[in-house]
Amino acid sequence: METVVHNFGPAALRQPSQPVAEAVAEGLLAARRAGRLEEWLRRHRRITRWLMRHWLRPLHGAAGETLDAAHPAAAVELLLQWAVGQQRPDRAGLAAPISRDAWLDRTSWRPVLALACQYGFMAVPAFRDRYRGHAEEAAASQLCGLWAVGASTYYRYLDKGKRALALCLRDVPTSAEPRLALRALARDRAVQHAGLDTPQARAAWHARHAAAAQLGGDSLAALWHLAQAGDTAGVTRALQRHSVELANDAETDAIVETVEAAASTPRERFELQLARAALARMRGDTAGELARHEQALRLAAEADDALLLGIVYGALGKFHEPRDLDRAFACYQDSVECLRRSGLGDDAGAAVEVIEEYVATLVRLAWLYALRNDPRAMALLERAQSVAGRYSLSPATLAMLEQTWGECLRRAGDLPHALEHKHRALLLYERIDDRQAILKTYGNLSLIYGEARDFARARDYAQRVLALAETMAVEPEILASTHINLGVAWFWQSDFEQAREQYQLALDTAMRHRLHRVAGIAHLNLAEVYYMRFKQTGDPADEARGDAHAAAATAPLPQDSDPAHSEAARKIKAEILGPSADRARDRMLPSEAAAHYAEVAEVQRQRERLALPGAPQEHVRAHLAIARAYLAIAMKEREAALALIERHALGDGFVAEFDALRRTFERELTREQKLAGAWREATADLLNPQRCSAVLAQLLAEGSLNKSGYAQLCSLSPATASKHLVTLAERGLLVQSGKGPATRYTLPA
Repeated sequence: METVVHNFGPAALRQPSQPVAEAVAEGLLAARRAGRLEEWLRRHRRITRWLMRHWLRPLHGAAGETLDAAHPAAAVELLLQWAVGQQRPDRAGLAAPISRDAWLDRTSWRPVLALACQYGFMAVPAFRDRYRGHAEEAAASQLCGLWAVGASTYYRYLDKGKRALALCLRDVPTSAEPRLALRALARDRAVQHAGLDTPQARAAWHARHAAAAQLGGDSLAALWHLAQAGDTAGVTRALQRHSVELANDAETDAIVETVEAAASTPRERFELQLARAALARMRGDTAGELARHEQALRLAAEADDALLLGIVYGALGKFHEPRDLDRAFACYQDSVECLRRSGLGDDAGAAVEVIEEYVATLVRLAWLYALRNDPRAMALLERAQSVAGRYSLSPATLAMLEQTWGECLRRAGDLPHALEHKHRALLLYERIDDRQAILKTYGNLSLIYGEARDFARARDYAQRVLALAETMAVEPEILASTHINLGVAWFWQSDFEQAREQYQLALDTAMRHRLHRVAGIAHLNLAEVYYMRFKQTGDPADEARGDAHAAAATAPLPQDSDPAHSEAARKIKAEILGPSADRARDRMLPSEAAAHYAEVAEVQRQRERLALPGAPQEHVRAHLAIARAYLAIAMKEREAALALIERHALGDGFVAEFDALRRTFERELTREQKLAGAWREATADLLNPQRCSAVLAQLLAEGSLNKSGYAQLCSLSPATASKHLVTLAERGLLVQSGKGPATRYTLPA
């Protein structure tokens, strides 16, 4: 189980010392009691800025226009009310009732009661049976009388309350509970001031302020207002659009859990699960992300909703993409199938929502093919482009399309057009303020500019991502890939030490978050760096490190998930230490090589062997290896067809095609193979497959067989062997010649 560390804000918050905090608390309390809080805050601007930055933002975000940020006294008043209430032993807030026993006899309540009454947050109630004070008597005197204590004891209680208050204000809240309590306090004040007497009025007020908060860049306040308005769909959209910022704050989960508990439909709960999966991904919580996706899958399956199944399979494909390309591919295929069942067709009547998800899945599949340098990515993108041209799709989907076109063109070696598509994607992502996608596009631009030898821009785009990662949560895959891309820029400049540092950072991040594909790339790049250093210095330690990383390049990956990557790891040492100077490995492959990389690579290797002079036996083996490779390709295609027939319950619709395939295969069989098939079928009642093969081999090798030889091969008595041979001759499998001891049996001509 991996440990997940949540980053809920800046790494370090500068806190005042306890004496300073006590002096500030004393000043705030005295100014409030004197009615001069606004003036005190103007005179102490540094303290006011600290309070605004660390305490007052939730209040202003929740209260809307009922609190004026330019005049913070009202917000500080609410803060002091909340902070004093936090000193109650039951932490119920100042407005909650206090029992007679707590007022009179419980000493644990006396510090907060002294503090609240001394500074006018509440009045001392009358307990005539305990103490009869006079009109206008000071709170201190009344409490001394109620508690039967002297002034010195009372002021010890008061000092204890003030110290606790100072400690509360000094410790900036990192958990959700205090900040949500502040928002609730501001909400109650706003309801009172704005006269929001009905649920409809309150919902409309919250919806209006959610929109204002989004425009003002306060995504957390927007999320809170949407939750208060009961807008579950709005909460989901906010989580999807602002996952980068919202992942950094502890309030997010608490708000979403409240919304999820109140969600009324399976669709709402489903979309919330996917949004929470995005939050987990931003925090690097792999287990949490997968759990949310699986919960969404269960909800979609329970609802038997093909559209929801298509959506969640697409999300699962994205989850598996940096970890297991084969599983990602299977998920995307499932997504397309479910979307097809949900009503997708070539007609223009399909729902735009279905079309949107269908195009997005086609683009994701194209991206997956691009990662394998498979030119089928281009065909998928052309199909997606054609569908997108007939509908008004969202900027997010169009940006995905541009992003993937850019990657495919980069791998095709067309860097100028790749940059055009990437910058169009960046403009679309900036228009919808998708921070996560913006960061990913920065990383991609860094890689392309590095390959284009524009190293200044390559470093600039990479540093933008890394700088933001110091202040907020950045998706681990984006962070690791950015380190790789920056390393590539340094590598192209022959600064192998800088490249090594970046590749190592990428490897550390990828291994920590189980990003197996990215880890494999980092290992391969580290091997490249160490081999290049060995080429320069001749240090055997660098060669050994390169060997270790080349061996590890495929270790984190599922077997055969990316044969092109495995082949690159196998050949990297020879390529670098040999004459080749081209270091760009991720380039599009020929279509058949991409579909059957291992088999086509084997054919290529054997063709190279045949091109060289050699012994006839070696050339025979090479021809046979080529035949096996092509046979493996044929069998893989046949099995793929059978899997589709079974999956889609197509029944006997392809019997004729399979018969034609069988006839083609049989037409190409050798005489020996045909004989073996006929003999196995005709001798099943006489010979097991092993004995049948042994008899045929003897006949083919020697040309004939007698009774004693047959008996020895099949471990039979001479009498039984004689009966077998007669039967085989009667069935036309053998031809008898000669008589007596000279009798021989041969194969028919």
